[in-house]
Amino acid sequence: MTVADMTENLLDPGLFPAEQGPPHHLFDKWRATDPVHWNPPNPHYVNAMPGSSGVKGFWVLTRYKDVYDVSMNQELFSSHENGIVVWDFEGEGLERQRANFMSMKPADHTAVKKVIMPPFMPKALNEIAPQIERLAAEIIDSVASRGHCEFVFDVASRLPIATFCELMGIPEHYRNQVADYGNALADVESRSTHSLDPTIGLFGIAQELAAEKRRNPDGRLLSAMVNDTTLNLDPMAINQFFLVFAMAGHETTRSTAVHFINLMNRFPDQYALLRSDFDAHIDNAIDEVLRYTSTTTNFTRTALADTEIGGHPVRKGDKIYMSYAAANRDPAMFQDPHRFDITRENAKRHLAFGAGPHICVGARLAKMQLRALLAQIVSRIPDIHPVGEPEWLRSVWFNAIIRMPVEFTPELA
Repeated sequence: MTVADMTENLLDPGLFPAEQGPPHHLFDKWRATDPVHWNPPNPHYVNAMPGSSGVKGFWVLTRYKDVYDVSMNQELFSSHENGIVVWDFEGEGLERQRANFMSMKPADHTAVKKVIMPPFMPKALNEIAPQIERLAAEIIDSVASRGHCEFVFDVASRLPIATFCELMGIPEHYRNQVADYGNALADVESRSTHSLDPTIGLFGIAQELAAEKRRNPDGRLLSAMVNDTTLNLDPMAINQFFLVFAMAGHETTRSTAVHFINLMNRFPDQYALLRSDFDAHIDNAIDEVLRYTSTTTNFTRTALADTEIGGHPVRKGDKIYMSYAAANRDPAMFQDPHRFDITRENAKRHLAFGAGPHICVGARLAKMQLRALLAQIVSRIPDIHPVGEPEWLRSVWFNAIIRMPVEFTPELA
């Protein structure tokens, strides 16, 4: 491997912290000259995903159209064959990945989606909106008089965790542990700091809760999954469902809230515009932050036959890395894509939540939570600003800030 290869390899968990986000200089170069780019294995990358057999090479898609087209074509580009992450699995590890809701066969995925979608539909969300707004107010109540806090865990993480646990039917005494394991699960590269593999920890909680839901169904999301007689999901599928929601249920929302505050500090003209008419700009501003930051930077698919992507040949069995971060900065879709503009007319066309059959089921809920939390922040502690440099997650998967102390004028009682 050449020096250039080593410094331009997406299997470098130090890349995002060094760039303070995805390496857009690489994506821009590849999109212009090599839009279906081969990323080779990185001999210096220490595989940290439990159960994985390592990480092979993969094709990186940097054009919006290619990412979108592959996302829409499950018949040719499978999320089931080898899972949805860059890590490769074999045997029991692969079967565990395939039990994941996001990696099920298309028919199974559709069946599960029908069961879990009701709480995420507009009518159901409207019913819980007052509760979300109340929780958002309570979170800001807890810090507003102090004049400072650590924004990631004192503020940003609390609303999505509480909402996720309510939807799932997770009792109060489990919630801190579920949140800790969910955060550790996302922190693939340094989870060795935890004494227990977070996957095992979450599986244990999932089985305890599943047994309780069978004895006492409560109509919540986990109960629906456990007791639905049409699905008859086995324990591993329940475990994986719980695991996915423990991470995805708050990771994107938490990180987007943190990115939002960081970006408004970096672009004060945009923040002034938002504050001039919050209701008029907030929804589009959230979409623009999602586009600009792409918290979940990628998922993968596997080609089920020899084919081509954007005119580039791809062989059966090849792994395809769909770079949402690159797609969301493609100038063919977004004019002047590296400009942060909360009035961008097509900001909502971002792929931060994916596309096609596997688009994030909680996208509407995430936006609702962000709107509620940001409304409290902008109206009550509007001069909030980071103190020092935020700390980025060391990862090949998530673009996330994991520590961001902030200061603001204390709210008077």
